[in-house]
Amino acid sequence: MTITAIEKITVPEFLEMDDFEEGFLYELINGELVKRSSPSTDHQRASRQIFNLLHAFVLEKKLGECFYAPFDVALDEENLVQPDIMFVAAARADIVTENCVEGAPDLVVEILSPGTFKTDRNDKMKLYRRFGVSEYWIADPKNRTIEVYVLQTGDYNLASFAVENGEVVSTVLLGLSIPVQQVFANG
Repeated sequence: MTITAIEKITVPEFLEMDDFEEGFLYELINGELVKRSSPSTDHQRASRQIFNLLHAFVLEKKLGECFYAPFDVALDEENLVQPDIMFVAAARADIVTENCVEGAPDLVVEILSPGTFKTDRNDKMKLYRRFGVSEYWIADPKNRTIEVYVLQTGDYNLASFAVENGEVVSTVLLGLSIPVQQVFANG
């Protein structure tokens, strides 16, 4: 399937597309195709560190599963996203299918880069809020910060924020604290 004009499409139509430009990643947000560049080295390093820390905690406590991009999250017929990192609680393991997560993960992490700043802070934040993602993290390699937003009474509230020498804590994964300096350490 080829989309030539800017038009809203559905997830099944998106999945049938075969003319994606090489070197870019694609998501479907509110029926609109969103194209972004491949992540930077700093983005990938932060992603690896956060994933390793989350994954180790989740495995040790037997809390569920963690996934990292590229792995689809189908929220509805108009929204198919690939969060950088996500956690699905064991009690909700039924939303993990062979090809994707069908429904809102319990925790999502997006790592900012110049090309995703607006989408991650605005479009995706609104989308995750609308579909009930309980906790949303925004990691910023440039400023070496992590923000943790918790969904309360239908809106996200900043629950934890840390710069390089601090640490953030999770309310979804009780007992988890992540040292920001460790996330943004090179290597």
